[in-house]
Amino acid sequence: MLLNILKNLLDLGQTEKEIALELERYMKMNGAEDLAFETVVASGPNSSMPHATLTDRKIESKDIIQFDFGCKVNGYCSDFSRVLFIGEITDEQKRVYDFVLKEQEYIISNLKDGLNIKEVLKQVEDYYSKENYDLLHSFGHNLGLDIHEEPVLSSRYETKIKKNMLLTVEPGVYFPGKFGIRIEDTILINKDNSNCLTKSGKAVCVIKS
Repeated sequence: MLLNILKNLLDLGQTEKEIALELERYMKMNGAEDLAFETVVASGPNSSMPHATLTDRKIESKDIIQFDFGCKVNGYCSDFSRVLFIGEITDEQKRVYDFVLKEQEYIISNLKDGLNIKEVLKQVEDYYSKENYDLLHSFGHNLGLDIHEEPVLSSRYETKIKKNMLLTVEPGVYFPGKFGIRIEDTILINKDNSNCLTKSGKAVCVIKS
């Protein structure tokens, strides 16, 4: 559903700022009290910046667009990232997309009450190293009344996952000046597994230009 909403907001010639405004309007018209953080719509080479800010760059054919957004409901934050491709996806982009999705699914599948997250993330970091991909940010974070809360998902910390924690899982790969890909979901920790609260497909989505 969310991907369909994003697709309906897109039009060639629109700027990142214009698309973000439409997305923010949609969230507030459908029950959001406020934004959880500044909406990210990063197109083309701007997607290579993990913490991109909105610009007046217009959407073009063959663009990649990184979305990262969230809202507040009853005071609590959500966080969600997806990537859309306009017209086509290159072989390189598809290879990176598949890698990021695989790593995200690996982390999520291992999350459960009592887990020391360092054990899982060290393995993921080894996968990054084998591909010569740089780690430019953590693999996720806790969230609640604030968008970024402890713990941070990083192998630098001995973090024990606990039941009922809300965490984001957001691996990303970035090539400065070219493109970046990040996939993010909000996860609820259960006793023996985890539950993904952000319901949206993660198959590659290419929109006709």
